[in-house]
Amino acid sequence: MARETPVGMIGLGLMGSALSARLIDAGIGVIGFDIDAAKTDGLRASGAEFAAFAADVAARCRTIVIAVYDAAQVRTLLPDLANATPPPRVICTTTCAPGEIVAIAEFASRSRLAFIEAPISGTSAEVRAGTATALVAGDADAIDAAAATLDILCPQQINVGAIGNASRTKLAINLILQNNRAALAEGIAFAESLGLGGAAFLATARRSAAYSKVMDSKGPKMLARDFSPQSHIAQTLKDAELILQEAGRHGLPLPLTSVQAGLLRAAIALQGPDNDSAAVIEAIRAGRGHSEGQS
Repeated sequence: MARETPVGMIGLGLMGSALSARLIDAGIGVIGFDIDAAKTDGLRASGAEFAAFAADVAARCRTIVIAVYDAAQVRTLLPDLANATPPPRVICTTTCAPGEIVAIAEFASRSRLAFIEAPISGTSAEVRAGTATALVAGDADAIDAAAATLDILCPQQINVGAIGNASRTKLAINLILQNNRAALAEGIAFAESLGLGGAAFLATARRSAAYSKVMDSKGPKMLARDFSPQSHIAQTLKDAELILQEAGRHGLPLPLTSVQAGLLRAAIALQGPDNDSAAVIEAIRAGRGHSEGQS
C-alpha cells in the first residue's frame, strides 16, 4: 500500500492513537480526526495529518478506521462517510451491542459503504506491540479487500463470521477478562491484608494454577498503584454495562459481572474515569466493593 493512499483514523484516543502509530510505522500515511482537538497532539510529531471534519477524512481516504467510544458516535459519523464519492471502506473497531452494530452495518450497506466489524481484544499497549487480536466479521470480499490494512493494524485476527458475531464474541471475552482482572485485584488485596509482600505473591501466583495473562498486564500496575491508562476504566464500565444489558435481554443473570460492575463504579468514584482499569483494586482496598456491587 503506497504512502500516497492514506488511511483515515476517526477517533484518536488510546486505541485510535495506537492503531495510527502502527500504520505510520508501516509507512502508511494517516489522516486523523477527533472531536477533541487536543487528542491530535500525541500523533503530530509522527507525521500524521489531521482533518477538521469527518467528511474531510472521507473525501481523502479510501479506507477509514473508526475507533470512537460507542455505537452512538459511530452512527453520527456514517452519513458524512456515506456522502463521499466514492464511499470509503470502513473498519469499525468500536465495541457495540450486537443489535447496534447490525443496524449500523445495514445503514452502511444501504449507503454503499463496505463495512467490516473489527473490535479488538487487548489494551492499547498490546495493539501498539502487535499482540492484540482483532475479531473480524463481515462480507468476505470486503475483508479480503482490507486485508493489507487489517494485517498492519492487528497481525493477530480471528474471523468470526457474520456482522454482529464480533461484538458478541468481544463482549463474552470481556466478561471473562474483566472478572479475571477483578479476581486478581481481590487476590492481591487479600494477600496484602495477610501480610504477604505483593511482588512475591504476584510472582508465585504467576507460577500457579491460577495464572492468567492479566497478571502480566495488570498485576504490576496494581502493586505500584500505577493507573496511567492503557485502557480507560470508564470504557471498561461501558462494556460491562453492555454485557449486563445483553444478558438481561436473554434472561441470563450474571452475578459475578454485576458485582464487578459495581467495583468499577466505585473505583471511578475514587480514582476518576480516565485511569487504567487496574484501578479496580482501589475499590477493594477501600472496602467499597460490597455496597457498590449491590447497587
